[in-house]
Amino acid sequence: MAIQVSFAGTTIVKPGAYSNTVIDLGGGFPLGPAGLIAVFGEADAGAPGANEVNLSANRFTADQLSTIRAKYRTGPIADAAAMLFAPAADAAIPSGAQTVWFYKTNASVRASLALANTYGTVRALEWGVGGNKVSVKNVLVAETPASTASTIAFNESTVSAGNFSVRVNGATLTVVTVAGGYASNAALIADVGTWSVAGVSFTVGGVTGASTLTIAQTAGTNLHRNGWGRSIELIDGTGATLADMNMVVGLKTPAVEPSATLTLTQTRDALSESDVLGGSIVLSIGHDGSGGVTSASVTIDDTNITLTTNLGAAILPKAGFAILSDLVSEINLASYGGWSATLTSSLYGQLSPAVLDQVITIGALAATSAQPARLKKDASEVADLFAASSMAELVDGLPTGLMDALTETLLANGARGATTSASIVAALEKFEKFHVNAVVPLFSRDATADIADSLTDSGSSYTIDAIHQAVKTHISLMKTTKRRSERQGYLSLKAAYSLCQTKAANLADARLQLAIQDIRQTDATGVIKWFQPWALACLLAGARGGAPIGEPMTFKFLNASGLRHTGQAMATADADIVTDFDPDLQADNAIASGITFLENPQTGGFRVVVDNTTYGRDNSFIFNRANVLYAADIVAFNFRNAMEATFVGRKNTVSVADISGVAGTVLNTFLAQGVTVSTPDAPQGFKNLVVRLNGNVVEIEVTIKIVEGIDFVLATITIQRATA
Repeated sequence: MAIQVSFAGTTIVKPGAYSNTVIDLGGGFPLGPAGLIAVFGEADAGAPGANEVNLSANRFTADQLSTIRAKYRTGPIADAAAMLFAPAADAAIPSGAQTVWFYKTNASVRASLALANTYGTVRALEWGVGGNKVSVKNVLVAETPASTASTIAFNESTVSAGNFSVRVNGATLTVVTVAGGYASNAALIADVGTWSVAGVSFTVGGVTGASTLTIAQTAGTNLHRNGWGRSIELIDGTGATLADMNMVVGLKTPAVEPSATLTLTQTRDALSESDVLGGSIVLSIGHDGSGGVTSASVTIDDTNITLTTNLGAAILPKAGFAILSDLVSEINLASYGGWSATLTSSLYGQLSPAVLDQVITIGALAATSAQPARLKKDASEVADLFAASSMAELVDGLPTGLMDALTETLLANGARGATTSASIVAALEKFEKFHVNAVVPLFSRDATADIADSLTDSGSSYTIDAIHQAVKTHISLMKTTKRRSERQGYLSLKAAYSLCQTKAANLADARLQLAIQDIRQTDATGVIKWFQPWALACLLAGARGGAPIGEPMTFKFLNASGLRHTGQAMATADADIVTDFDPDLQADNAIASGITFLENPQTGGFRVVVDNTTYGRDNSFIFNRANVLYAADIVAFNFRNAMEATFVGRKNTVSVADISGVAGTVLNTFLAQGVTVSTPDAPQGFKNLVVRLNGNVVEIEVTIKIVEGIDFVLATITIQRATA
């Protein structure tokens, strides 16, 4: 038996040198991203949160401000974006939020227009009333029917008796009997008057000795809907009738196929998109009638192209042919007995069979090698125009033909939509699915007050108390041991000062801050105006996200150009505003109440008085200061993730010393980042690190020294008399 050795999970019998590379995961644990903010509120455009396919992907960074405004246009979400990304006017806060997720709560409706003939619905891409400015116009060009004309150059009496046949659209065959020996033009006219072929007209002109005969398809109706081109085929019978009348045997096709000029216009933005669609035959297919075939047709549906004769059918799956050239080559194989196909342009050869209009039993039989099943891609061209449009989309579009003619018509029924209590709950449920550091609702009062100020839809039904409680519950849920996603809530209230005090006392949560002042800022269109306190909440959350972890907001200047407190309506004229909270005189009271507010110091600007939370049960250094709790959350989240990534899923042959080493490395990272503080009893920012390994469970205990902000400088100055 061979000598075996086991190394790196492999049994080795051949002598030689072997190696195994082990990655040491014990070094280098950069902090995960911070400044992650989830925001819910209203906007005049953009998809409602419930319609976002993947809300976690609806995230934006500071360099995407124009993208946010293009999507949401105006309203609180569009306005809040700049406040979140550029929240401060303070060198200590170098940036703003790092990443923001938006959930639009108002259920906007897109404007639409149902097209005639159930062709589909044109629907605005923009959500809300903006889509009502989009119009659709479709101008049709009619078909020039298939026809052939001749001059009978000799005396009509030279026309022999006999017959010929006319096949219409590769299907119906009609035999026409020719009397011949006409003594006059009138006699020819009389005989032709007896010829009857459905869908075909015979017209005689000229004079005796120089009569003319025109054979043409009659003008059809709604031919743009067909998805295929018409034809007539002249077939010789007995006698020399066609030759006598100077008629050429073969397939006659329209000189002009139906086409349309489709135009989309957005009057608000002076946008216009237009193209000429249809009018081209892409592929012709026919059967020559050999082998006893007396009927032939082509059917195209979602998945197959079916060639049918009276003797059987051949099914060609679209998926089996990458391009139309491959399909044509297949049909032209001898094994298909009498079938043939031709592309009308080599350029079409690279297209997918999926572009062909769907058709049902289109005639394909010809007396010669003609190919009367003339197939188009009209519907595909319509779909392509809408797919490339920046204004509208086509929903449930027909797979065949062109749209009916349409005079310029505006889309209708686009609506801003209302925010309900259910949409608030839905937003917070979505935010449970990914990690953020903060949640900011863009609401500061009940819907009834916002309706009175025309700031929300008349159908909105939210209440600020319900929003606050929903956020509080969400925050409490996400901090639990199982959910592992600690976050803070930045709430606001526009109400009388006494009600604000009561609200803060009722919230009483270390993870919640309450803003109560209006601020003056520019909106998404560049207009400066007053905003409700939710705007101040955005500045606070954004500043936290852009500041070094643990940096207190206390005495930080925020990006505003005005500050006031009032419970009055937003429509109240500035001259009629009555303020009932003065930060210069009521600061101690507001701080004790758990309110976060700004002041306007004599040096100018607007700064945070203290980084206060609504917690008020005791003087806890961590629960009363939002910056400290934020730093503690960052430590907990990053420490968990680092230890999980390093050890979960590994065998428990790892030593306690190894685990302690990795834990120490991670904890040292917090000190290097200024999240923890070196003290005499904990020079590395932590102490009392204990690790226990018991089966498949690792237990870790450690004490860390979390960073704090300096709130007070207490100086005792002794005054003495100057003496010689």
